[in-house]
Amino acid sequence: MALDDGIVTAEYLRQAAERIRALKELSYARMNIAPGHRVLDAGCGPGVDTVPLARRVGADGKVYALDSDPAMLDAAQQQARSDGVAERIDHLHGSALAIPLADATVDSCRAERLLQVLPPEMERSVVAELVRVTKPGGRIVIADTDWGSASVDFSDSALERRLMTFFATQMRPSGFAGRRAAALLRAHAVDGVSVELVPLLQQRLADTPFGTWLTDTALRERIINQAEAAAWLDELGVREREGNFFATATMVVVAAGRTQRA
Repeated sequence: MALDDGIVTAEYLRQAAERIRALKELSYARMNIAPGHRVLDAGCGPGVDTVPLARRVGADGKVYALDSDPAMLDAAQQQARSDGVAERIDHLHGSALAIPLADATVDSCRAERLLQVLPPEMERSVVAELVRVTKPGGRIVIADTDWGSASVDFSDSALERRLMTFFATQMRPSGFAGRRAAALLRAHAVDGVSVELVPLLQQRLADTPFGTWLTDTALRERIINQAEAAAWLDELGVREREGNFFATATMVVVAAGRTQRA
């Protein structure tokens, strides 16, 4: 399912999850989850991560699944029931700017690809909320994309750079969230910040946001002209059909411990 119009559906997120499985597993590992823990998934979407988190916390644990989109929460609830873990998950409708949990509620929390869809001026407040709801000694994990690192193998490197820069700076509210995550965490009451990189390799144009959504938006904003848009889509279409499409971006996993001070 291509992201041709920029609309993110539950099915798109499920398919995308398989392409970034390594990132997800690393984020779970950095949460240091034990049976009986209470954990938060901020921006849970259709429950792609809440089900595996529920299995990790076990029957005595609890997963708080937070999202601002009721449709995504409905999909997450259906997934939890289908996988037999509904009783371990509390689905919360609300904003990451004001997480509906008391201070020091969870043993660990995660936010994956959340900051990139929020305006940069909201980043500090979201991270502050993640730290607030985490117990002293608990873990905070942020996983996001550095869209400034994205590249596509294309014959006209100047056009490729223009489009990649446009995507990172204008088509994502916070396209550089991945590279900023460590500094954002260090600005709060945390210890031992770690940073790990996960490469995202894409070998099908349809798996990227760099098809018609990119060209249509760039045309509308007069970043490219019709001839450049046609050349981009035509060449990348040929590369895909020949098995030679190649695009990369760097994903960043940042983890830290909440300071022991209450």
